[in-house]
Amino acid sequence: MHRGRVIAEHHVLSHPEQLGRLREYCPQAADRAVIAGDSCLDRLQAAGGLRESYRQALGVTEGQRLVLVSSTWGPRSLYGSRPDLPALIAQQLPLDEFAVVLALHPNISEGHYPWQLKMWLAECERSGVIVLPEEDLWQPAAVAADVTIGDHGSVTYYSACLGTPVLLAAAPHEAVDPMSPVAALLRAAPELTGENLALQLRAATQSAELVAATALATSVPGESAKLLTELGYRTLRLPQPERPAEFTAFPLPRIRRSAPGAQWVQVSGDEITRFAATSTTGPPGAHLVVHVDGPDPRLLRRADIVLGDRFPDPARWIAMTLNEFPGCEWAACPAGPGWLAGSRHGPVVSFTCTSLPPVVPSLLYVRNGPDVPEQLAFTAGGRKHEARLTVHYG
Repeated sequence: MHRGRVIAEHHVLSHPEQLGRLREYCPQAADRAVIAGDSCLDRLQAAGGLRESYRQALGVTEGQRLVLVSSTWGPRSLYGSRPDLPALIAQQLPLDEFAVVLALHPNISEGHYPWQLKMWLAECERSGVIVLPEEDLWQPAAVAADVTIGDHGSVTYYSACLGTPVLLAAAPHEAVDPMSPVAALLRAAPELTGENLALQLRAATQSAELVAATALATSVPGESAKLLTELGYRTLRLPQPERPAEFTAFPLPRIRRSAPGAQWVQVSGDEITRFAATSTTGPPGAHLVVHVDGPDPRLLRRADIVLGDRFPDPARWIAMTLNEFPGCEWAACPAGPGWLAGSRHGPVVSFTCTSLPPVVPSLLYVRNGPDVPEQLAFTAGGRKHEARLTVHYG
């Protein structure tokens, strides 16, 4: 309204429940309301066939659960109330079972400046979190996600509309219209607790109340392109196009996902569990593995195993690294078609592995013996792996 007059010729709504609220709050505008669906939700649902493409583009491996952490802006949002939460989530989850993507509302960057936000998010990235660099990338991430941790923002609601289980890390009921679908979501979705996060994520499902809340998103699912096109051409008094309106697919995210440079590794039998390491205190029975690429000096000096890059002289690098770091028991780096690993008190071993080669030194470390088998089988993240080893000299 402006000076008592309705400004817009049409007010586009997605569901009749919005028309009821519009009649209550601004009855003059209700006569100009048109229910034409939700184009964002229609596009998200239409992209379901590309889910695996988006997952692999984000670096999600077979058997991994993708966790989308989403925050709107403001002090009562997930990131506004708990800026440390995304990094804490990543540090508590086994690396080989979970991948974490962070989608922040662009107003956060605008309010605090991009450089400042990048500095604040540095620990997130060191913990292995994929911080989405562009605003629109939340859409393929939402299609790809297995579970969403969010707040009262629209990304959380759209995730629920896609059938994705939702856990709330912030639920400010007073920040939304109590009659709105988002308010219904805040009442229906479970809250994130501080205990056993991995178990919560594995067990997360959608309740009947949450499904009911998502039914309020649109009353004409899949029809918004057609309805909006017809409305636009009719309003402009132009003939309708012969070609039916369609949405384009979301482009693949062009993101490089890298593992945390420091990891706590637990080995139980042939099962390996890895966690991001950002402090010198780790889980019980774990040893510390640190890569030389941009490490925290405290963690590097504390490392039981040091991993290197593809160097011109890997054998010399291993010898010099073991000499430089007296607490390091194994050093390993890529060499030729596989890897080369050296022990402070034992052999030099070359090995190849079907996947996850950096964990092989951890298996050798916990064996703590002079004998090196020709083959090692292990499990990580519920997947079986195999490594073949050759001893070069003792």
